[in-house]
Amino acid sequence: MSTRSTMSANRRCEVGQPICHCGNQCHLTTSWTDNNPGRRFWGCADYGVRRGCAFFELYNPQVCERSKIVISGLLKRLRKEEEENRKLKKEVGAALKAQRFYEQVFWVLGIFLIVLLGMLVVEWRDSGSSKNVKLALTF
Repeated sequence: MSTRSTMSANRRCEVGQPICHCGNQCHLTTSWTDNNPGRRFWGCADYGVRRGCAFFELYNPQVCERSKIVISGLLKRLRKEEEENRKLKKEVGAALKAQRFYEQVFWVLGIFLIVLLGMLVVEWRDSGSSKNVKLALTF
């Protein structure tokens, strides 16, 4: 397996970080690719920003093949569960939206019933007799 890398010529700052060809201090990063899961390396801070700067230096040794398989499987499972979690959040959001709608309908119907009962009480008071109320309730 051949890997292309650009190594610094032992240029390091006080805390042990390599300094890349751009003159920037490098950042310690962890690879999560299928070939190098969990493998840490020093990479240029301007990687992807400055054209042509692809400095990296391995920080720790390569993991064994069994670790690659286990870590890759765990990452796939994590991604699957994260996708399922996103779907469930959407479903919960839709259910909460429906619940708010039904609560609003409940309040509107409650207010309507209160107004209707109030109108019946006013009609009953104005009529003065219970016969008219019975007639009003039957229509």
